Amino acid sequence: MTVVAVLAVLLASCAAPAGQSGPASSSAVTASPACDLITPEIAAKAVPGILPVGQNSPDRPMGSKAYLCTYSSKSPTGMMALSVALIAPASAADIEKAKSTPDCSPVTGIGGFACLQWTGYFQGEAGGASANTVLHAVRGDEVLEMPYVTGPPMDSSSAPDGNAMAHALVQAAADAGWGNGTPPSVPAAPPVGASG
Repeated sequence: MTVVAVLAVLLASCAAPAGQSGPASSSAVTASPACDLITPEIAAKAVPGILPVGQNSPDRPMGSKAYLCTYSSKSPTGMMALSVALIAPASAADIEKAKSTPDCSPVTGIGGFACLQWTGYFQGEAGGASANTVLHAVRGDEVLEMPYVTGPPMDSSSAPDGNAMAHALVQAAADAGWGNGTPPSVPAAPPVGASG
C-alpha cells in the first residue's frame, strides 16, 4: 500500500472531532527522522491547522523501508493530511524508483532531483477520490516522498487547488533544508482530469 493510499484511508476513516489529534507527543526524547525533517512547525506553515497524528517513533514501521510521519486536520469543510516518508540511506533501486515516478513534473531547487505528481481527483478519478499532490525528491542517498491529501470536493466552490498544494510542498521541503541553492521552480498543476 502506498503512502497516498494510507492517507486516503486515514481521511476516509478518521473519526476524531475537529480540533483534536492523535496521540502524538512533542515531549518524546526520540522522534522519527521524518518528523525531525518536516517538523510540526514546518507542517503547520505548509498546511495551516494541521497537527501530528499517529506514532512518532525513531523506528521504521514493520515492513517499511521508510521512516514515516503524518499530520492531519479536520474542519467543517473536510479533512487534510500531510505525510512524510523518508528513506535514509536509500538503495540505488530506491533512488531509481523515485526518479522514475510516472506522470511526475520536474521541480528545480529541491535536492538533486525532485518532481510533483497529481493523482486521484486531479486525474479525474470518479467515486469521491481524494485530491493528492505528491512531492518526490532525492538528495544524495536519501529519498523523500511527501503526499498532501485532501478529501474530495463537496462542490465547485471547494475544489482543491493543486497549484497551492504543490507550492506548499516545495516550500516545506526548502524549509526543511532540502533546497539546493537554486530558486525553486514549481510546475503548474495539470487541468483536472488530465492524464499527466
